[in-house]
Amino acid sequence: MKKKKVVLIGPLPPPAGGISIHIKRLSILLENDYDIDFIDEANPAKAGYFNIRSLNLFKYLKKIINAEVIYIHSGNHILRMAHVIAGKLFFKKVILTLHAYPFNKKKAVRYLEETIYKMADKIILVNANLFDKINLPKQKCMVQNAFLPPVMETEPELPAAVIEWINRSKNKGKVILCANAWQLEIFKNEDLYGLDICIDAVNKLKKEGYPVSFIFNVASTDKLKELYLNYQLKINELGLTDDFLLINEKLSFVKLIERTDIVLRPTNTDGDALTVREALFLGKPVVASDIVERPAGTTLFSTRNADDMVTKLKLIIKDNTKAGSERNNESKADYHEFYKNLIDNVIYTT
Repeated sequence: MKKKKVVLIGPLPPPAGGISIHIKRLSILLENDYDIDFIDEANPAKAGYFNIRSLNLFKYLKKIINAEVIYIHSGNHILRMAHVIAGKLFFKKVILTLHAYPFNKKKAVRYLEETIYKMADKIILVNANLFDKINLPKQKCMVQNAFLPPVMETEPELPAAVIEWINRSKNKGKVILCANAWQLEIFKNEDLYGLDICIDAVNKLKKEGYPVSFIFNVASTDKLKELYLNYQLKINELGLTDDFLLINEKLSFVKLIERTDIVLRPTNTDGDALTVREALFLGKPVVASDIVERPAGTTLFSTRNADDMVTKLKLIIKDNTKAGSERNNESKADYHEFYKNLIDNVIYTT
């Protein structure tokens, strides 16, 4: 029997971000059930994948027309709306995942987005808080976090220089902390991903004699490159070059989590962070901002408060345990069943 064609729309890695990793893992999870195709929104374009930035409208529409289901993961609200409209114009089944949605939308923009998003057959919200941010028909909505179990054997090994830095730090008895951003962003005039307070936290911990080293990866520096370079200067000025490694690598963050001791998610806005769930899945302690509800097992600190983050880190370092982390026990089969049922129900019953 010919497989139904499902087109996954959104950014594909590299660079690696929460949405792009979700799409990659989702495609692997469902590759035996459906004919999976892609419309990539990431920069740079990758060989073998159609990229929306090519502005090839004919090829874009051909992919939409040939699909039974278009499954939208776009982070850009204009692209999200355009894909929903294109899908419904050609009478396609549409699944829309909202990975995040800001509070500070103008009423007119929010109304327009709500009107268009309601056209989708199913809407996935990565956390229940999104119900408070946007008015969508409850009967079409499902809450499902964006985490999918990593297939560790398919993840690329870390760059040799990163492994060497980690090993050297561990040999010095350092506790290795890590965090990431797919690119630097400013939100509410603050560093969205909290790189600045991570640098401050390491500076404070070192002054108090705590043996820590921090690795922070920014997957793409296409945006705010000057800010990235300014942070490098700040690290040098504070004398943290041996203990704060700020890098721009196309690496597997889950592989980095595997090799480090504590994972941080110090954002000032968030959806359902893949970073947090990956760390919990691997049994690592996680320290995250309290800007949104976090999964059980996460240690919370007051958002944008470096002192509170330091306090929580000191407690974990002193305990020298993984207390508070709660391993995710759901199996690959559980996730497969959820997404296959979701797509089949959209195809056959809506």
